[in-house]
Amino acid sequence: MGKLFKYGIACSLNETSTSAPIILRGDIEYLAKTAKEIGYDGIELQLSNPQNYDWDNLVSTAKQAGLEYCAIATGREYHENKLSLISEDKSVRRAAIDRLKLHVDLGAKIGCMVIVGTMRSHIPDFSRYEYYENLLTEAVLELSDYAKTKGVQLVIENILSFTSNWLNTMKQVTDYVKKIGRDNVGVHLDTYSMLMEDNDIRGSIQYCAPKLDYVHFADSARLYPGGGNVDFKTFMKSLLDVGYKGYVTTECIPYPSEYLCAKRGLDYIRALETCVTIERSVDR
Repeated sequence: MGKLFKYGIACSLNETSTSAPIILRGDIEYLAKTAKEIGYDGIELQLSNPQNYDWDNLVSTAKQAGLEYCAIATGREYHENKLSLISEDKSVRRAAIDRLKLHVDLGAKIGCMVIVGTMRSHIPDFSRYEYYENLLTEAVLELSDYAKTKGVQLVIENILSFTSNWLNTMKQVTDYVKKIGRDNVGVHLDTYSMLMEDNDIRGSIQYCAPKLDYVHFADSARLYPGGGNVDFKTFMKSLLDVGYKGYVTTECIPYPSEYLCAKRGLDYIRALETCVTIERSVDR
């Protein structure tokens, strides 16, 4: 049986807190060797500054290992560098946009999309919602124009409300992306956030399907798939039903260890592939 999806793994090129939803940490040689050995197809890079790394080496090492890059995640720019796309400080917003353009440049170099998620930060005053949404939209439109010249796709991520207090459900994110109205701005689905924010998994996936470009799998408590209580069969069936063909990337805390998290998560997903294939054939 062939794989139902291509599978990626969230990685960092430097040491970070183990509370962060990043599975593997280390230089690109270690990341590529380990990801390939376990059976992943691609690497998601979670970076706080693309300038700190050798882009040519990223390309050559992944190619030698037979791996792709599936996405660049940018939330560390907010958590570590306080770069927010809706800051009241115009200079901070400018720095955030310019830094994301560097991520786009790297995305063009290594051949992957760029995630815009946590950098939208919190809205401090919901009576001024339209003002903050307009700030985000100005930034996303500028980034979309820039990314188009580079052939890079941007995706807007659903984020649970205690991390970012807006654009939390898949409907909210999808409606916002449709409002943006750019072909190179799509929707990014995260199962951990959906577990907290969405009441109808199948319905939410159907709703976002026309703009869905990227998927994160993480179980409850940000554990590896199979480590908690998320019904991943429903997610997989729903993604297949809407014709999703992109990456499914595990983004989890490295528990009980980096290697075991990476291996158990992928082993569980691959076992579910067999179950889902059989059950869908019976359904039809």
